[in-house]
Amino acid sequence: MGKLPQSPLEVRLAATLFLLLLGVADLFGAWEVKNFAAFTPAGTAATVAPETPHAMAMCAACGTMAMEHPVDLASLDRPKHVINRELLVQDTHVHVPVYAITALLLSLLVCGLRLGSRTRSAAVLAAFAAPFLDMTGLWGAHLLPRAGRLFGGITVAGGFSMGLVYLFVLAVTLIQCWWRRPQGDADARTA
Repeated sequence: MGKLPQSPLEVRLAATLFLLLLGVADLFGAWEVKNFAAFTPAGTAATVAPETPHAMAMCAACGTMAMEHPVDLASLDRPKHVINRELLVQDTHVHVPVYAITALLLSLLVCGLRLGSRTRSAAVLAAFAAPFLDMTGLWGAHLLPRAGRLFGGITVAGGFSMGLVYLFVLAVTLIQCWWRRPQGDADARTA
């Protein structure tokens, strides 16, 4: 354990570039969440809450269901995005494996860094707990809309915890692999 900082240049470069590319993907993921849901428990709950038939009214002209609510002129050109059960199934099918792969790769990097066993264990647990919290919150808000804010908070916590794990691994990797390298590293031996 803890040999990543002494690894050859190409190994350290691969780890760093993976983390930087993952960071770009995370930024776009956060932007997508902002566009379609919210970073708040209430906003998340409202996005995944099932539509209730008694709150709906049939639109005779368009043949679709529509909810009655006050009109806010500033929001007329902004569509409201709702994640129904079918989309939630699709999102779970796509996001859980990607989250698992991301958690695994972050965990492999954690195991290569010079960290104590407890710190490594905590980072690995947090990396795998984040997607569990995220999906539990989304499904909880969908299946139990009365507790939507609670489950929305769980979703927000899951997303932010994965971001914190990522930032921790990125910072430690950059520091150990590029700024505080041990003397007599692998690059000097191969040059």
